[in-house]
Amino acid sequence: MRWLVIVAGVMGASGLIGATLYAHARPVSALAQAAYIALFHAPVLLWLSRERYGLFPLIIAMGFVIGVSLFTGTIYLRYLGGIRWATAAAPAGGTLLILTWIGLGLWGMLNR
Repeated sequence: MRWLVIVAGVMGASGLIGATLYAHARPVSALAQAAYIALFHAPVLLWLSRERYGLFPLIIAMGFVIGVSLFTGTIYLRYLGGIRWATAAAPAGGTLLILTWIGLGLWGMLNR
């Protein structure tokens, strides 16, 4: 799952850019939250890129990628791109992230 390493790099960079913009250009707390979510999940994707246990880690990785993209992407679109309605999809991204974390826990319990 080499593509996850690339996505993790992009996710980490977007998180750092979001944090920098929050600190120096656009002090909106939602930007800080989006940056935190991106930076927090990038190492998880790196870890998942090393797993070789089949389809379930791939599904979990996709849940994290889509969830973070929806959550952080829509916040960035709203506060950096000026698209007011963009954050309507942020709750779906957050919900998907919660479900994906639950799935990761279940995978850990079942894969002893």
